[in-house]
This record gives sequence, structure tokens and C-alpha cells, in this order.
Amino acid sequence: MPLLRHEPQGGVRSLDELLGIALALEQEAVRRYTQLAALMDRRGETDTATTFRALIAEEQDHVQAVDGWAHRLGRPTPDAPAFLWRLPPELAASWEELTERTRLTPYQALSLAVVNEQRAFAFYSYIAASAPDEPIRTHAEALAREELRHAALLRRERRKAYRRERGRAEHKPTRADTPAELERLAVALLSATAAEHSALAAHLLALGDGDGATLLNRIVGEERALIPAGSDAAASQAAVPDTVPACLRAAVTASERLAEAFGDVAAQAIDELVLTESLRLQEAVVGHLALLAERIETRG
Repeated sequence: MPLLRHEPQGGVRSLDELLGIALALEQEAVRRYTQLAALMDRRGETDTATTFRALIAEEQDHVQAVDGWAHRLGRPTPDAPAFLWRLPPELAASWEELTERTRLTPYQALSLAVVNEQRAFAFYSYIAASAPDEPIRTHAEALAREELRHAALLRRERRKAYRRERGRAEHKPTRADTPAELERLAVALLSATAAEHSALAAHLLALGDGDGATLLNRIVGEERALIPAGSDAAASQAAVPDTVPACLRAAVTASERLAEAFGDVAAQAIDELVLTESLRLQEAVVGHLALLAERIETRG
């Protein structure tokens, strides 16, 4: 589980446990987003504060939904604080680190929020994968999809913050309305990103970073595996940086563009197959981003 350093403590063996964990996670998200909204308000970053307040409203709706879910199942509303210890420790640690920064920018705040939504997605995915029965698996998968949708929203807002901080023009969100359109888009994007990563891997090897080159080549293989057979490969048109850290940052940027594009598609999807497939593709790219982040962290 690259987004979580350790597997969650214990498995979820009942819907009551899953209800308690979901409620604890949603209430914690409300608390943290409230802190970030207030911080952004104090700094005059009204657009970012508005984004966090919108997420607060969504998370509060989810809290009520969990209450309703418990009621429909004939169960009492869980005692959320009793389940806080079941949440991934990475969530609390990263929130604390973020709020302690004295010069927190909107881009940094949104980046952390993206990572934590992805961690929540990984957490629920683990629960689903290890579920002892179908009801737990189905509900955990639904919770995971919702966290991934939040991550897609935050990625778009993060890109806006990035452009605001650098005075860049707004971009037009990527869109695909049918499965065929998504397939064509995915072929183009994955092929181009794989070509860019392949060129970066070759340069990393030439610069003496064999481990980094191996990692990028692994990512290239996984990206190409996502492309339907028979599709033409693209050639990289991107300039290759001349240092190892710059190459790794360029690899991250390429994957972020890819994840953002699939997130845009998912956020605007009007077709269930498009939504499911774009989320699947985004999930794969998010995993690549986590691997690259770990590589950069390892190098210091």
C-alpha cells in the first residue's frame, strides 16, 4: 500500500466497525477542513477557503449519511471517537505537520488535502480487499470511490491555486463523454506520459541513478499496460532536465498532469462506464505518484 506506510490495524469484521470507522474519518475531515478554511480566510485566500468550506459541507452530509445508513441497518449511531485509533496514523501526522507551517500557501494546503483523500481511498480499498463478506466489501468500495472523487476535486483546485500563485491562465478541464472518447484520450495521454517517463529513465541511468531509472521503467511498463493493444507509441517531445532531482520532479509533474486529466474526466462524467474507468486509471497514476514521492523522499 504505497499511500500508507503500514497496513491498517486489524481487519474490519462487521458493518458496525465499518460504520464507526467511516464516521470517525468523516468527522476528522470536517475538523481538519474547518481549520484549513479558517487559516485561508485569515490569510485572505478566499477562493481556497471556499473550496474547503464546500468540502466541509460534503463531509457533513456524509456524517448524516452514515447516521442514516446505521438507522437503515437497524444499528445505533457509532461512537466515532472510539474508532479514531483505527484511522491511518499518516492522516493525523500529515495534518499536524501542515498546520504547523508558518508560511502555508493555498497550493501546499490543497496538495496535502489531495494526499490525505488518496490515503483515505487506499484505506477503504484495503478494507474492501480484506473484507470477510460481500456487504462490507461493497460498502467499503463505495466509500473508497467517494474519497477518490474528493481527491479529483482537490486536484483541480490545486491546479487553480498553482496558476494563481504563478499568474498563469486557467486551463480547460479534460472531458470525455463516452467510453470510446475516454479510450482515445487515455491512449494519447498514457502514451505521451510513458514516452516522457522513458526518456527520463534513460537520463537517470546516464546520471548514475540506477534505482530511479528502474522505478521509472517500472512505471512506464505499467502505463503501457493500461494502453489497449495495437495502439501506436508516442515519442517524447519534452526537454530532459540535467540533474537527478530535476528528472524526478519532471516525472512527478508528468504523472500529476495525467492524474489531473483522469480526475477531470471523472468529475464531469455523465456515463457510468466513463466514471468507473477514469477512476481506475486515476487510481493507477496515483500509485505511481506515491512511488515517485517515496523515491524523492529517500534521496532526501
